[in-house]
Amino acid sequence: MKEDCFKYLSHSKLKSFNEMLFSFIDKKGVKDSEIYKKVDIDRKLFSKIRCNSNYIPRKNVIIKLCLALDLSKEDFTKLLNSAGYSLTSNKFDLVISYCLENNIHDLKVVNDYLYTYTDAVL
Repeated sequence: MKEDCFKYLSHSKLKSFNEMLFSFIDKKGVKDSEIYKKVDIDRKLFSKIRCNSNYIPRKNVIIKLCLALDLSKEDFTKLLNSAGYSLTSNKFDLVISYCLENNIHDLKVVNDYLYTYTDAVL
C-alpha cells in the first residue's frame, strides 16, 4: 500500500518553482540578466533563486518575474502555485488578474493600476 502511494506521488510530482521558472526562461530564449533587470531585482537575489533550488522568493517577486516573462494566465498560475502562492480575491490580486486577462505585462503599467486602485506597487 505504501508503495502505491509512493508511485502516485512520484507520478503526480509537479516541477519545483526553480525548475519551472528556469524552464520558462529557457523557452523564452532570454538571458537571466535580461529578466532580473526587467524585474528590477539585484543579481544576488536572482543568483540565490538560480542556485538554491529550495529558495522561494516573496509573492511580489514571483509576480514580477511572471510579468517579465509575459506568461499567459495559465502559466502565471502554474508558476505562482509551484511556489505555494495563489491569487486571491483581495483588491491587489484582482488588479493583477485584470492585467493578466487583458494582456498587460508592462511592470510600469501594472504598477500604475495597482497604485491607482490599492495604493501599493510591486
